[in-house]
Amino acid sequence: MRKIPETAKPPLRISADGRRRPLAAYLPGITLCMSLIAVLLIVPAAAYISRDYGFFTRDPTQIGNIPRYAGFLSSLGVMAWTVGAAVSLFTGSVLASRSRDVADPRFFLFFGGFTALLAWDDLFLIHENFILGEKPLFLAYGSIALIGIVLFREVFRGASRRFALAAATAFLLSLSVDAGQRLIEGRIGDIRILIEDGAKFIGAVCWAIFLCRSGAASISRCTYE
Repeated sequence: MRKIPETAKPPLRISADGRRRPLAAYLPGITLCMSLIAVLLIVPAAAYISRDYGFFTRDPTQIGNIPRYAGFLSSLGVMAWTVGAAVSLFTGSVLASRSRDVADPRFFLFFGGFTALLAWDDLFLIHENFILGEKPLFLAYGSIALIGIVLFREVFRGASRRFALAAATAFLLSLSVDAGQRLIEGRIGDIRILIEDGAKFIGAVCWAIFLCRSGAASISRCTYE
């Protein structure tokens, strides 16, 4: 078995029995604790806005008494963001403990976290309710993406770069249609919404494909180093 270089070993902590454990070993416990906290927070939240617990736990289509297929494209978009984030964060964790190249794990951890943030935004419509408005938040998202592209530009030169380019093109189209919605909707009507939201959905799918393909290639390369 190939010996992992000292610099490539994951960070360790000393357990109660004196044995060393990787930090990743604590992640399941942390995740469970955060999940429990999320459930317990429903109690004060329900009391604060005078709602029953089901208001926070049931599906929105049930609460709103609307067809279950309402907003299905938006739901699929959140799933695409989530897949990209999960695969990216998993890949970053694996590479952090095995790869000699620190750029790869940092790329996946950076963009995995960023993609998770976008999923959270898309699910809870944070940008539409942001206290400073949409534009400052979109500017912040664009700045984060640009910083990541500059820092990890070598990754974007890989074989899967066409999916990243397709995602960027789709997002720019969606943002452009949103910015000029008054002018565009006056000419093409309700199809403007389909173009805007459809482009965002395709962008999320292309981005998830890019992260999945890049992650698979990085893990494969690390395995055969």
